[in-house]
Amino acid sequence: MPTTTRRPAWAGRNYSLLTAAAVVTNLGSHGALVAAAFAVLETGGDSGDVGLVAAARTLPLVLFLLIGGAVADRLPRHHVMVAANALNCLSQAAFAALVLTGEPLLWQMMLLAALGGTGQAFFGPAAEGMLMSSVDGEQ
Repeated sequence: MPTTTRRPAWAGRNYSLLTAAAVVTNLGSHGALVAAAFAVLETGGDSGDVGLVAAARTLPLVLFLLIGGAVADRLPRHHVMVAANALNCLSQAAFAALVLTGEPLLWQMMLLAALGGTGQAFFGPAAEGMLMSSVDGEQ
């Protein structure tokens, strides 16, 4: 029985892996922002505190996006992506551990959210740069 592929001819293994990595990373990053909002409210914070934590994640993302692009152009992109995801994962795990084990302080949540935003700032440009190399030239 012949095997059929469900993906287009241009979407090879590398493209599929890159797409899966981007989907998982973005779901985790955006889910972490929503979870952080609930964590802030659960610990007695108000809407202003939620805004501070969200801003703490967004500010490094904006500030380090160009630097992340320059780093992705000079270093192997897959190494930048792995390091950025590791930073993002560790910061979100620490955030979760902090919330689950005690009463996190606002500055702690802001710091961990900022680290997650920094990871996002380095992952995005590296993933975008990998896109063209994951598809064959004729495609």
